[in-house]
Amino acid sequence: MFNRLATGLAAAASLVLMAAPPSFPQRLVRWNTGGAAWISNSHVFKHFLETGEIADRSFFASVRNSGWTADEIRFGMKKVYIVDVARVARYLYSREGIDFLSKQTYSYYPPNGANDSAVFAMRSAIIKASTGGKLSSVGIINNLPVDFRLTGDGLVICAPEKVDKKQAASLLTWYIFLPACIVRDVAAY
Repeated sequence: MFNRLATGLAAAASLVLMAAPPSFPQRLVRWNTGGAAWISNSHVFKHFLETGEIADRSFFASVRNSGWTADEIRFGMKKVYIVDVARVARYLYSREGIDFLSKQTYSYYPPNGANDSAVFAMRSAIIKASTGGKLSSVGIINNLPVDFRLTGDGLVICAPEKVDKKQAASLLTWYIFLPACIVRDVAAY
């Protein structure tokens, strides 16, 4: 009884977070490379997904250094997975789901430096992106309630056996595999 009540309250809290408008323009990512800090905004990214054209220097560098072709990135980011939002939410609120999100957001979190808020924000984005029964990388990005930044601590790709060393260092790879790993883990949960 208590577990159902706690799950219901947690789900309600997520809906409140999802309904809140972002307080500043969304950006795809801020990342630090050596002495430089690059920012690619979501408009550049959306334009790339629609047309295949890369009109931003930092995003071009990200694609070039990802280990993927631009077409592979577009395909992977737009790939849609059929999901049950209730099962996704139940998994993401479970101990296993929280551990998964903690690992995935270890070096990718809101720029306020509060790594602990990353799990809540990412979970909110994933659940909101799953609401229509479909989940994709683009849906997750579009539903992030705050900006995120990538630090130099290294990403944790959820399917490391499917990527080479260069791909494993790319945030684009991380996003390509994130929905597939969620679907995999929800099915096993």
